[in-house]
Amino acid sequence: MKKIFLSSMLTLSMLLTFAVPLFAAPSIQLVINSEVVHSDAPPVSVAGRTMVSLASLKPLKLNLVWNADKKTVTVNAPGAKEKLVLTIGKKEASYGEKTLALDVPAQLNKNRIVVPLRFISEAFKAQVEWKADKNTVIIRSADQVKKYKKLYQGADLVAARKIAVNLPSKDENTLHNTEEGVYYQYIFPEGEALRYYSVVGNLLTYYEIKDDVKHLVWEGVEEDSGKYTKEKGKRPPEDKTQYYFLQDRVDSKVTYGKVGAGKSVTQALPEGQTVLADIIVPIPGEVRKDQMK
Repeated sequence: MKKIFLSSMLTLSMLLTFAVPLFAAPSIQLVINSEVVHSDAPPVSVAGRTMVSLASLKPLKLNLVWNADKKTVTVNAPGAKEKLVLTIGKKEASYGEKTLALDVPAQLNKNRIVVPLRFISEAFKAQVEWKADKNTVIIRSADQVKKYKKLYQGADLVAARKIAVNLPSKDENTLHNTEEGVYYQYIFPEGEALRYYSVVGNLLTYYEIKDDVKHLVWEGVEEDSGKYTKEKGKRPPEDKTQYYFLQDRVDSKVTYGKVGAGKSVTQALPEGQTVLADIIVPIPGEVRKDQMK
């Protein structure tokens, strides 16, 4: 992504030219494609609209070019022919040959260009959702919208589970596997995709997906007896029925079945397996039950 270059000679008079009041938005969380965005220029509220710095939209992979002389910023998305041109202080923007109206113009705030979040996201066909109860803005770029639909609304449980385990997470384990022989395993509650255990040797990590963000809720190191020598976080209650998918480190097969059933099935993995998520396969008769509206 091109860097936005701001003139080092921004003066106070320039900043005061656009006298629309800016107010720090109270703890607005910005999530883009499952990434919680942390910026040195937090969202601000202008006339009831959430404004964000263009730099904080980096996960959308937008190309940004700042023209200090004309006070314009040109924005375009990968693969898009049209370019969006915003002018500081103006309530009109050009998008290709079209002229678009803005409720609030792009502005300079503490040497950062801030823009109306919903406007610029929807101009590039991104999906924007406001969670008022959590003060969170969720954005999914145009190329990711279908993926999240499969994750939340899709009936294909295998596809949803693969998306879930491949979602990024900035949460890191503080505990470690202590076994010499390493195997990898996923464990899901029956019919569910939005919460699961990831197992590496004797280290179990429990994840939950909420508002597009994957959270590490609990981790534990398990003894052969089934007890945990170390734990961190809140251990989830045990589900009545769970299914596991297991692969040894050097194996090209997956073993799967119901946890505690004593019977398992082993089958070859798809040829050309490139990611661990490929060990998740259909369980005969299992139907998804955690679909969201």
